[in-house]
Amino acid sequence: MPWSEISPGHWQRPIGENEAMIKWIGDRAHPTGREHWSVRAIGGFDLSGSLDDVDISSRLRKAWMLFRFQHPSIASTASTNSLDYIVPDAEALERWTDETLHVISEPGITADDLVANLKPSPYVTGYFIAHPKQFILHTAHWRTDGPGILQLLNAFFEAFVSELDPATVPWGNEPVRLAPSVEEVLELPQEPTPEIQAATAECLKSGALVAGSIGLPYHNDASIKPQGTRGVRRTLSKSITDSVLDACKARNLTPLSAAHASLAAANFVGCTSSPSEMGHYTSNMRFSLRPYLKEPFNSAQYASALYTGSYMAKVPPNNSWLENAEQYNTMYNAGLNHEFLIARRQFATQILAFLKRAGELGPPRSEIDISSVDDAEKLVQRIHRSGTQGGGSLKVKDISLGIECLAKESYLFFWTFAGKIELNLIFNEAFYDRDFMERIMEEIERSLKRELEVENV
Repeated sequence: MPWSEISPGHWQRPIGENEAMIKWIGDRAHPTGREHWSVRAIGGFDLSGSLDDVDISSRLRKAWMLFRFQHPSIASTASTNSLDYIVPDAEALERWTDETLHVISEPGITADDLVANLKPSPYVTGYFIAHPKQFILHTAHWRTDGPGILQLLNAFFEAFVSELDPATVPWGNEPVRLAPSVEEVLELPQEPTPEIQAATAECLKSGALVAGSIGLPYHNDASIKPQGTRGVRRTLSKSITDSVLDACKARNLTPLSAAHASLAAANFVGCTSSPSEMGHYTSNMRFSLRPYLKEPFNSAQYASALYTGSYMAKVPPNNSWLENAEQYNTMYNAGLNHEFLIARRQFATQILAFLKRAGELGPPRSEIDISSVDDAEKLVQRIHRSGTQGGGSLKVKDISLGIECLAKESYLFFWTFAGKIELNLIFNEAFYDRDFMERIMEEIERSLKRELEVENV
């Protein structure tokens, strides 16, 4: 069902099945004061011209309010069965801004430390670290995905350079931009047809590939509780990136397929099994659903929406790097079929029912999985200019993408920005030492360069 106004200024729709599934998973960590799989994006930027002279705190508040007007779903709230949005009056808008926007001016506070201590919030939250200039967007995963959080970061930067006054925009009109669920956009029936049931059964089969999958060694003490999420970053130079891209093109591989194969190799190197006992490596093939959606839901207008899906694939330990890269390449290039799309509602319904029966997230996986947004410049533009004559500009220097990770499984995020390949290995510091994850990242980079015959330049 679409959004409807159930009382003046109060809009509501049923929570989608995929949203409900991801929300249930995220909420499992709330007793610890954290949220599993919450999504965050970081943008470092410089200001020039007239924007360099503004009162940045007041400019941030103005931008944050305009950001909500353009993307009202950032201020929707979720219950078990519904999403709600309340059109704010001036006082409510100020309260919401006070609650969700945070300016950190104390020197010495890093984004890494801030991310490790993020708390759940019913809304999207923003954090501005003044030294250096970095803006962090953080939200529950039921509200958006990797491409979406970067599109939202871009929208905030657009709001920052805008000269609009949030007091003059037509509040009350913004609910037309509230995001529908993916099930609504795909026009999936509430009751599954035989075709949908068959498609769902096929989608569920890939979950069986988890059995027998290798894993990395972790601190295996039952008393250990999740702590902060940390990350190991690597930025390949422009020259190395160019060489990697050229080598991939010569081998008819996508850069993501090559990175995925090198991640598989690093998982095999990092596991503790003997060669004779080593199992296969299982990971997700993740896809944005946005290219498969009708207009305008395939655009940045609906950035604050969960439009993503995946299935699992395995590679054996005796495959060559090239064999794995070609397998991943075939799968990524094939994309998603009709059966995958029509199964989205029923698949989420059955997975959530299974998780609730199990009472937990299942046996611990300690593999490193992978997620990519490919060319991030398609999601975050590098220069944002003020519309006034002689106005200033905001230049995005770098971006980062990740999730909050409260389990043994870790995640490699892969993207390109400003002509450079970026890698971000996300892990929970309770289960892994940074030195170990640094070595894993070194192995990923070493494998990528070795197999593509790229020299350090």
